[in-house]
Amino acid sequence: MKRILLLLMILVVVPKPVFAESNVPPRIYSLVVDRFMNGNEQNNQHIRNNGDDNLPYGGDFQGIEKKLDYIKNMGFDTIHLSPIFDHKEKDYLGYQVTSYDTVDDVYGGPENLQKLIKAVHHKNMKIIIDMPAVATKEFTTTDNTHMTAIQKDYFKSSDIIDLTDVNNQKRYKEKMQQFTSKFNVDGLSMYVLQNNVDSSKIFPDKMLTIAIQPRGTKSQNFDYIQKEETTLKLANAFKTTDKEIPLTFDDNELLSADQFFMPRFTKYSADENMFPGTRIKQLMGYLMIQKHPVSMTYGTEIAMNGARMPDMHQLLDFRTEKEVTDYLTDTSLVYQKYNELFSGAAKVIHNIDGNQVIYYETDKVDFLYNINNSSKATNVAIGQDVVPSGKMLSGLLIGDSIHQKDGTSHLITNREEAELYAVIDERGLNNAYLYAAATIIILFSAFIIIVVRRSKKNKV
Repeated sequence: MKRILLLLMILVVVPKPVFAESNVPPRIYSLVVDRFMNGNEQNNQHIRNNGDDNLPYGGDFQGIEKKLDYIKNMGFDTIHLSPIFDHKEKDYLGYQVTSYDTVDDVYGGPENLQKLIKAVHHKNMKIIIDMPAVATKEFTTTDNTHMTAIQKDYFKSSDIIDLTDVNNQKRYKEKMQQFTSKFNVDGLSMYVLQNNVDSSKIFPDKMLTIAIQPRGTKSQNFDYIQKEETTLKLANAFKTTDKEIPLTFDDNELLSADQFFMPRFTKYSADENMFPGTRIKQLMGYLMIQKHPVSMTYGTEIAMNGARMPDMHQLLDFRTEKEVTDYLTDTSLVYQKYNELFSGAAKVIHNIDGNQVIYYETDKVDFLYNINNSSKATNVAIGQDVVPSGKMLSGLLIGDSIHQKDGTSHLITNREEAELYAVIDERGLNNAYLYAAATIIILFSAFIIIVVRRSKKNKV
């Protein structure tokens, strides 16, 4: 009932903006194909897992296709897949590639990848495929690599392509062009494992490209970059309360609190003895309102935990508690409805010990986002330089209404809570509503009196 009332309030309180298309930057759901869902047992009959989490489970393209609505309903418009090429049989993650020319049948093969891509586009979503850098026989290798501790443990002695070598760049780009000419994917990504990897030298032109890079490395000409440093800052800011939230990010940064080769965000919050569901809602509510692309690793919505492989890549259980998925659904509906805030200017106007306020100035309606990621209720005073005289704040997530008092708007927020406000014209009491309510109360009271009197007469 509360969710319905909030949605009705959104429809009534703030004029509906009209947009030709969404201004929201990419919202990416990043998943390990083998660990998401097994949609067809026929393509993995040779797999013998026997409860060993280090071995494949059999997730495939058909399983992903069946759950596209599940992903989209949480507010994600893009799916990001782990590598899909032929790879070593016991490698569930897919980076131990044996051929860059063939889509592995264990995932459903090329035909089912085509079906998945078509289904994704039919739902007005996009699909990005992660591309490995493990060397096959066509490539020369490098020893000068940069990896996280988990990557080092996973790749061990695997040969890594030297993607700064001109000949390797040419061969790799040819492979990628062959793949993208056959499969109409929207983008390619890469966990870069060495310094100065140049997207324009290894990926086709006019293709969305993403680099996921470890500390101490730089990448060139990628559209978006997920930096390990920023990922750790976000994980540490939201793993518990009272931590300072980052003020700014680089223009082309992709924001996330973990990735395939880092401990799960839930691990950080669990180590602080915090309730993961609340931590995840705070984190994702904050990320999804940023004017940056955002990625969430599959299973975050069910508080999947793990510090090492394979624990951090569990098989997704769709039957668990829906608290976070419901929150993501409700929140994303609001953000999408008022997505004009993503096209305007944004400025942090308050940032103290986990309580941050962002002011969004647009051509139509201005907004304030107040996230209280602290351990106590907060009261932030906002002056008329932000909320002009004659204006008030109308809450779109929780439903708070804030009227000015002596020229000041007080944003009072409970601990671990967030609210998005629209700055609207001040409105007084709705007299018509009050008259109607009073009339109903009078008529109902009269009805009760009549019923009681008749009851007494019948007894006599």
